[in-house]
Amino acid sequence: MGGLPSRHARSSEERERKRVWALRRALLRWGDARGRRFFWRNPGMSPFAILVVEILLTKTRAEIVAPIAPLLLARYPTPSALARANPRTLERILYPLGLHRKRARQLIACAAALAHEHGGEVPTSVEALLKLPAVGRYAANAVASVAFGQRRSVIDANIARIYGRVFSLAPPPPRLSSAHDLWVLATRLLPRKRSKEFTWAVLDLGGTVCAARNPACPSCPLSRLCDYGATRAEIARVRRKVVA
Repeated sequence: MGGLPSRHARSSEERERKRVWALRRALLRWGDARGRRFFWRNPGMSPFAILVVEILLTKTRAEIVAPIAPLLLARYPTPSALARANPRTLERILYPLGLHRKRARQLIACAAALAHEHGGEVPTSVEALLKLPAVGRYAANAVASVAFGQRRSVIDANIARIYGRVFSLAPPPPRLSSAHDLWVLATRLLPRKRSKEFTWAVLDLGGTVCAARNPACPSCPLSRLCDYGATRAEIARVRRKVVA
């Protein structure tokens, strides 16, 4: 028979709610103070510009995309302009990113779909975005969040690493788009307000502090909330005690 949760279960749930609340607050504060400042995060960016940037960011560090994206968008400011691009000219712009021929084909195909199937407008729904060439689960959710203010989570290697460390999660599958439980957790952690700023903070933390190797746990805003950080701190404490 079902019944009311035990006192222990209720206490555990309350602790977890407080932990999530503290995590949101810590990340937003840290992001406001120390987050990276990329031009595509500025107010007033067009949905098309945001879509192009998210495609460029696929498997590419933001610092590499930052000087290339403005050149591309200045030359091809609309879907129709990009759809008509000379592939060789576009490839030269994209060359520093690597895979420039593939990226050029993908961008032209995506722009053509926008121009011919969506009247030159970026669709607002994740479902429609996913049907565009070169747009995967991450990019579709990122565009819906950044361009249209929807409460949508994203998962990349940085975010997967942070949540895995904070909550002692098992390693995700190699294809992060299929890491269902991780996407559910990421959505649950999003605050009701400022969800895109929260996501940017997680991305920036993974890119600057919570590195894959040698994370800077003492300077991490989540150090008191993180299972991995607590374990490293305890190991360091024991070592100091042994040495002393």
